Amino acid sequence: MRTASLLRFCVPLATALALHGAQAQASYPERAVKMVVPQTAGGPSDVLGRTFAQKLTDALGKPVVVENKPGASGNIGSDIVAKSRNDGHTLLVNILGILAMNQTLYKTMPFDAVRDLDGIGRIVNSQIVLVAHPSFAPNTIQELVAYARAHPAGIVSYGSAGTGSPQHIGGELLNAKAGIQLTHVPYKGAVPALQDALGGQIPLAIVGLPAALPYMKAGKLKGIAVFGHTRSALAPEVPTFVESGYPSIELELAYGIFAAKNTPRPIVVRLNQEIAAILKQPEVRERLVAAGFEISGGTPEELDTHLKSEVERWRPIVRESHAVAE
Repeated sequence: MRTASLLRFCVPLATALALHGAQAQASYPERAVKMVVPQTAGGPSDVLGRTFAQKLTDALGKPVVVENKPGASGNIGSDIVAKSRNDGHTLLVNILGILAMNQTLYKTMPFDAVRDLDGIGRIVNSQIVLVAHPSFAPNTIQELVAYARAHPAGIVSYGSAGTGSPQHIGGELLNAKAGIQLTHVPYKGAVPALQDALGGQIPLAIVGLPAALPYMKAGKLKGIAVFGHTRSALAPEVPTFVESGYPSIELELAYGIFAAKNTPRPIVVRLNQEIAAILKQPEVRERLVAAGFEISGGTPEELDTHLKSEVERWRPIVRESHAVAE
């Protein structure tokens, strides 16, 4: 009797849930979709956000509008999405490493990336590069380490996209592994850091390769080393930290699109399918590769799993770097 009663309850419930999911997919989107970029305008994340917003506008039939919400190493913008209605109308473009690092870097967090965000899909990867103003004497990591050791501690500075950014962590790892003391100068994004490096206000900057590549090609900045495990095909002349004698200094930027937790599965699946289709468009691939990105892609489940593994991976690395954000 109990089994029969339970079945009479569960079958209509399952049917209702399936119908709700189908209705959610059919009616989505009901209004404009907000694409939150938690970094400054003009940087690599912004380029990605605007590229996908334009294409998703065409695919979804409703405007997809980019909103830049920089600050607190991406926490401000990410928190907006984490606390938004889970209906797929507010999306996030962010770097997995930033979401993962912040869980350890900050003493208190306004949200938990794994608990509060649903992965939609990975989109691209890119390298991080240490660049220098052409007037700065060192041309290699070995020369930079020797130069830093020969001068008073802290006299050589490097700019990054902000306190707690992967670029900042990379700089602090270099300090720890090489036994030197470069001074960190945080900026609100890669663009202002690059501007000061180009103007000679700071000798070094650690930024995403897509942001630095045009200036490297023009000879306005020189590449010292990339943080990836292999050289970038876009800047093959720049060695890696690994081959320069620092095998534990390895960072890469993986970008993904997220929504608030418990977004209806049909909406997540549809967005993932649309993103996969966009990544196959020749004009998009050409634009992203030219900008210094490597195409990735993947399922929502793969992105969720990757984010969880990144949180565990970065916890000891962040602690070893001694970087702290308030």
